[in-house]
Amino acid sequence: MPPPRTAYNSSVRALSAVFVAIGLAILAVTLANGGGPLSVGVMMGVAFVAVGAVRLWASSRMSR
Repeated sequence: MPPPRTAYNSSVRALSAVFVAIGLAILAVTLANGGGPLSVGVMMGVAFVAVGAVRLWASSRMSR
């Protein structure tokens, strides 16, 4: 069984990757349905991608 810290870091990275994937999916669906650059779907998609990417970046910086 991995140490608790390793399991925590792995779960943070996995959840962050899920956030990025959800954000990309929201963006794709919104743009496919004709959403403009300031539509709610685009803003939410960008926010999800940003939160996931920043969390991935922060977790990589903390694990060093």
